[in-house]
Formats: sequence, C-alpha cells, structure tokens
Amino acid sequence: MMFRSSVLAVVTAGLWSLTAGVPRASADDATTAGVKRALIVCGLSGDAGRHKQFAETIARLRDGLVGQLQFAATDVEVLFGDEPVDGDADAIRSAARATREELEQRARSLRERTRPEDGVWVIVLGHSHYDGRQSWLNLPGPDLQQAEFAKLFEGLTAREQVFIITTPTSGFFIKPLSAKGRVVITATEADWETNETEFPHEFGRVLSGLETAENLDLDKDGRVSLFDLYVTVVRNLAQSYLERELLATEHALLDDDGDGRGTEVQIDFLTVDQGGRLQPNRPVSQPVMTKGDGVLAKTVNLKRMP
Repeated sequence: MMFRSSVLAVVTAGLWSLTAGVPRASADDATTAGVKRALIVCGLSGDAGRHKQFAETIARLRDGLVGQLQFAATDVEVLFGDEPVDGDADAIRSAARATREELEQRARSLRERTRPEDGVWVIVLGHSHYDGRQSWLNLPGPDLQQAEFAKLFEGLTAREQVFIITTPTSGFFIKPLSAKGRVVITATEADWETNETEFPHEFGRVLSGLETAENLDLDKDGRVSLFDLYVTVVRNLAQSYLERELLATEHALLDDDGDGRGTEVQIDFLTVDQGGRLQPNRPVSQPVMTKGDGVLAKTVNLKRMP
C-alpha cells in the first residue's frame, strides 16, 4: 500500500551532485564546484499569526542555507508576499514583495547568471488554490499557476537543480517542473489536498539544525543527503500527526528521474503506524538503487558523518 503520511536550497562546501553522466566534485575540487544560489519565495501568508509563522520559517531556511550549507548570504534571495512588520527578521524586512512580476524578474536573472557548473535551489511556500485543472500560487496581485511557474525556469543550465514546492496542491507542480538532472519535492500529491501544509515549517526546522542533528543518515551510507533530509522531515511529520491522532491531509512526493511522476520514496523508512511498511524490530531494507526516484537526491550531499 502506498504511504499515506502527513505533512509539509543546497549542498555542503565541497560536495555537489551533478546531472546524469557527469562525475561529482569532491572537497578537493571546490574551485570547480561553481556558485550555489537559492531563491526562497513565499506568497501571501494570511493573518498575523500565519505571517509570523511563515516569516520565522523563511528565516530558518535562509539561516540553514547560509549557516549550515555554506551558501553565500548574497546568493540567497528572498521574496515575501507580505509587507514586513515589527519583529520580523532582517531577511524578511529586506525582502522584495513576491509579486508575479518580481518572481519573473528573479527567475530570468537566475537563468542568465547561472553557469553549467553552478547549483540552484528554489523553495516555495505559502498558500495556493486548485481550480479543478491548475494549482495557483497565491501572490499579491495576479496569481501564478503551475505551468507558468515551471516555464520561468526553462533553460536553466545548473548541474544541480532542486525545487521544493511546499504549498497545498503542490503535487501538480511535479509534471511541468520535472526534468533530467533535477530534484522536485512537493508537500502534497496531485490531488485535492488543499489544506495548509506543515511540511515547510518542519523542513526549515530540520535544515536549520542540521549541524547538531543526530540519526539523519537514514540509509547508512556515511553522509547526509537531500534524500535523508526529505525522509527525516516526512517521518517527523508522520509521527506528529500520529501522536495528535489527526488524519493526514498531505502526502509528500519526490521526483528526480525526470519522468514527471512523484514517488513516496519514504515508504521503507516509516513504520506501519506511520503509514509505511517498516516492521518493528527489523532493520530498514537498503536495496541498491540504480534507477528511479531517489537516486539523484542521494547524491546531493549535505553533511559528512564523523
């Protein structure tokens, strides 16, 4: 049975995952690793409480990228749909508004500046709505639907491309965004999963605490990868929903083989109670993965284990 969990950018200095057919750079090749860039986009947040929650998550995401994963501060851009308020972090107070026009301009700049040896992460959070055909990211002014969003990043040449779309109905972004050499993560399936997602907030919490976190090397390969980070976030949320006795209304997916279909790659790492198929007192099965979703995400290295 497919996992039905609840839920809902980046490499360490020295390790970069590359697109198919190109070898991965090591710490000794840092000078050829290229520039790491990230774009964090949050649309309209809602009421004051949600503004505070999203603003704090954006700050954690930025701190995680810069402090934990060695992004240069000047290479992490933030767009926020709300006007800043007293108490917002500097990353929010200095952010441009997340309008359609501003997003188009930032995406165009990314395409123009990015070289084949560079890396690009795009993280999207906020709210969305589904009209029966398209998922629309809710922005100040005109909203943006999935195909239009994907078109903004056509022709991106970065050898590492990671898109993390954490809004409700985000599963609809997988098909238009999917491409060879690209990891696409969504908080939901392509379905009527319109409730608010918890994925972005848990993702920000885990990412910002990556340096001191333990037991993140879920596949026991001696390093923490994007695959491990994704599964950890989903597992934490599954356990949280289980303990609160709440029905899961969002189901995270990962696509990195370019076929336009997301997979619940977390299923072998979650217990039956959490919605997976891991049996009590049995080790996690570790089949050798040579194709399919999850292979590329495993090469996006975030942290070496001691």
